[in-house]
Amino acid sequence: VGNTTTDGHTTYTIKVTSPDGDTWNIHKRYREVLELHEELRLRHENLPRMPAKRFWGNQDPAFIASRQQGLQEYLDGVLRIEREVQTPSLREFLGGPSPHGERNQARQYQQILDTMQNKLLNLALPPAPLDETEMAQRLKKYGQAMRLHVLSQPVDPIHLRAPAFDAEPVQFCPSNGEQLESLKSPAGGAGGQDAQVLGELLDGLQQVLQPEEPIADPSRLI
Repeated sequence: VGNTTTDGHTTYTIKVTSPDGDTWNIHKRYREVLELHEELRLRHENLPRMPAKRFWGNQDPAFIASRQQGLQEYLDGVLRIEREVQTPSLREFLGGPSPHGERNQARQYQQILDTMQNKLLNLALPPAPLDETEMAQRLKKYGQAMRLHVLSQPVDPIHLRAPAFDAEPVQFCPSNGEQLESLKSPAGGAGGQDAQVLGELLDGLQQVLQPEEPIADPSRLI
């Protein structure tokens, strides 16, 4: 089916087709075909004519094309004689499909493409609508995942910065701040003064709970 010439030597590409329909290519030089011819002469007397050898001008394109045609006719004639390919040298010369010929290889490629198309998601197509049963199953699944992986986890302090939960507490106004400090200060005296101290504490607590003036500055409330 073709030929290539490298460093003054011509290699012929020969396409072989098996009885099963498998095809493959072999690459042979004229010398290799001549060696095969010598082996076949030991088994067959009526071999086809082998293209003649030429020492000068064997790189001429016209001669190469003519020799290629002659080699093709020779091999066709040999295979008509040995339809079952019994001679070991001929079997080795022809080789075999790797692994199962071009036809099987193309079939394998097609199977791979079909498998990939079945598994890949086609984003060009609109999503299929979900029925109520599948929707309920997905909601249940997502709810379980939320409870397991989100709601059960501790809150990272960094997430408290956005709503200002980690900010300083709201400050009291000066007057109420002094009353609160007086409540936190230790009581003086002992014994009979407990009732007086307790009364003062209750009065102070009443002022804190129900102040005449607002505890916090309204302008600083969140």
